[in-house]
Amino acid sequence: SDVYKRQVSTQSTWGQFKVSTIDVFKVDSSSCHPWVMPLEYTLKRYSLLYLKFGIDAQTRSDLRGLVHSIPSGIHAAGVVTSCIFDYMYNLKGLEPASDAYLNRRSEIHTRCAERILALSVRNRGIYLKLGQYLGNLNGIMPREYTEVLKVLQDSGPSIPFDEAKVVIEHDLGRPVNELFASIDEKAIAAATLAQVHAAYLHTGEKIAVKIQFPFLRTQTPSDLAVIRYLTTVCTRLLEWRDFKDFDLLKLFTTFRASLVDELDFTLEVQNSELTRELFKNDERIYIPRVYKEYCSSRLVVMEFVQGFKVDDREGIERYGLSSVEVAKTLIDIFGKMLFIDGHVHCDAHPGNILIRRLPQDEKRAQIVLLDHGFYRSLSDEFRKRFCEMWVSLVTFDNRRLKRVCAELGIGDQYKFLPLVFLNRTRASRKKLGDSLTYQEWRSLHEDDVLSFERINGLLQSLPPDMMYVIRASNLVASHNLTLGGKTRDRLLTYTDMALKALYPNRLKRAWAKFMFYIRVFLFERANGLFQRMFPSFTLTETY
Repeated sequence: SDVYKRQVSTQSTWGQFKVSTIDVFKVDSSSCHPWVMPLEYTLKRYSLLYLKFGIDAQTRSDLRGLVHSIPSGIHAAGVVTSCIFDYMYNLKGLEPASDAYLNRRSEIHTRCAERILALSVRNRGIYLKLGQYLGNLNGIMPREYTEVLKVLQDSGPSIPFDEAKVVIEHDLGRPVNELFASIDEKAIAAATLAQVHAAYLHTGEKIAVKIQFPFLRTQTPSDLAVIRYLTTVCTRLLEWRDFKDFDLLKLFTTFRASLVDELDFTLEVQNSELTRELFKNDERIYIPRVYKEYCSSRLVVMEFVQGFKVDDREGIERYGLSSVEVAKTLIDIFGKMLFIDGHVHCDAHPGNILIRRLPQDEKRAQIVLLDHGFYRSLSDEFRKRFCEMWVSLVTFDNRRLKRVCAELGIGDQYKFLPLVFLNRTRASRKKLGDSLTYQEWRSLHEDDVLSFERINGLLQSLPPDMMYVIRASNLVASHNLTLGGKTRDRLLTYTDMALKALYPNRLKRAWAKFMFYIRVFLFERANGLFQRMFPSFTLTETY
């Protein structure tokens, strides 16, 4: 349809990061359904009447956010409806697992992902965050979704400074020129919920001012209500189509919980301080200083730090630093977070990880970790079970994996975890770190192993903490490959961290590590002997 073609055009523009600054009411009509724009225009005209009553700037932003949520919700309903009917009717009559079915389903995945992308860009706010959230579910969401939505991971549209400064003056109660000696009105970075400006304090220190979009204060609750309603409708439709076990509300609940925390910037300050304390003895990581006296629930002022983005391999190497060494350091940092500390940065996209020279040794790299709003604190019980689950994955101990996953509440869906974490099947005979080929992925689809129902079963069974762990792990895995690191090295480092957490005693840890390498050696070099020595590998299922 013409609407779909316009959405694709919007997607390609965003993919090249050419989206212009978007006003709350000024949205490119090419990304909207034809019947949405007249309503939005009418709401805009009537909302301007509020300006005549001398209402303060923050209240005007609140009203704009509230008014904007109405056409945004209508547009979201249209996109969700079109996606549902796309799946329901365009797959009708096709034999599941046939080539025609698989090709058609892939086309529908791509179409729906592009609609969600266009919706995210147009509606901004939490719609952008939701698109980013879905795009990070590598190994869980269909590849078409993660490939299309990955353009949302690093940046977003900004708003004019005159609108953004409302938050500064409202929350701190003073004019901007009294608070700062100067501030660059052009944003140096923008994300889904906030944008960043460079500034100077009156004491001469250069700072970064992170400002939450002012309209989110009222727009977020109404947008969440719309998304929850649409999620409920989708769940009911799936039940009507005999998909009884589908509960999309669980995904929504997990997303909402993380969003609420991320919108409270006081938690970001707390997370940054805790992370600095946990890594105080590791000079390879740096957490910028926060100026608490200038912070609020919607404002963070921190030390200004420059560096290359973690995915800028060419820039890092041109600077005389080893990209592979950067990858190793990144794996060490997140391995410690995941397996030892249980305090996990879950938003490690390239814009939040900068690389600079280590001040004490300019030949070595230092990682600067930014944006501490999206963290997950893992309980000791979950963290230890996750460590045991990881060791069972990399030692190919399927019976132990099944037992640990039962304790985590994952149940029979444990069989998909090797695909999620290691990009291999349980029955694979490949070396640790080797990924599935395209032909193997195709075979899994043809055998209906990666059907919509099975993926949903996995999503329903995973504890919320596991969803965040998967997100963090996938982001680090992507950075590792971009920097030239090897997947095998990442898996071995993570295993070392897991064993360290499971066995505080050095002798027991040394023995466990020895047995790990014995198992891997036999699995890769003498698989028949391995299966006789370790029958827990042999299972009847082929995936």
